Amino acid sequence: MKKRFFTAVAALMCIATAAVVITALALSYGDCAPRAENSISYEDVFANTYDVTVTEKSDMLLYAPEGEPGYALLFYVGTAMSADNYDYVMRALASRGIAVAVSSNPFADLMYEETEKAFDLYPEAQYFIGGHSQGGGAAIRRAAENTDKTAGVILFSPMTINDSTLADKDIPAIYFEAENDKVLSEDLKNNAAARMNDECEFVLIEGANHMCYGETDFGLIDGENTRPLAEIQDEIILKTLTFIQKVADKKLTESNRLL
Repeated sequence: MKKRFFTAVAALMCIATAAVVITALALSYGDCAPRAENSISYEDVFANTYDVTVTEKSDMLLYAPEGEPGYALLFYVGTAMSADNYDYVMRALASRGIAVAVSSNPFADLMYEETEKAFDLYPEAQYFIGGHSQGGGAAIRRAAENTDKTAGVILFSPMTINDSTLADKDIPAIYFEAENDKVLSEDLKNNAAARMNDECEFVLIEGANHMCYGETDFGLIDGENTRPLAEIQDEIILKTLTFIQKVADKKLTESNRLL
């Protein structure tokens, strides 16, 4: 009964937040510009400075670094958010050599799609799966269903309405929680956190609200950002890249051990 209650509350939260969001994304369709054949190095992601091509498609917004990426991030947006809401963070990650595909599905967990076209963009790459709010719930499910493709999971204040879990999966994960988040109740936060395994890295972003990961603000239904938004997002970028570096280092070590 309690589980059904959480699911109902989460679904109502998605619907309520969608009602207050006004977003507009002017779509221009086209194929992504050709990428250079050189492989991107991940020995030091912080040293990378790649040019980024941004392409708007019907189902995603693609941030493609100039080289041939070994890692990509598939990201699901919060309820009714536009894909470009997270531009600052996603562009920064792409400039370090991580190809980023932001899904345009505004209800990725509520209207979950069984197949994911973004995996076809970089067949040889390992994917980080990420998401914000209810998009985080979709990310958990996608990662749980595609462990062979998933290098790690990156969650921004996630909310879950599905039954998927990573608690029994050997997948690295980083889980951001915002100190001043008033959109998610403690029960919803605890329900999402319970889906993580013991190795998950939990990060509390001080002085930040639920919407700190992008440009849209929920106003009175959320808490306040008591620090400049750019400062908060720079912290998110730094800690996300540090997590990605740890995953890349571990995989490199494992590969060398097999040689």
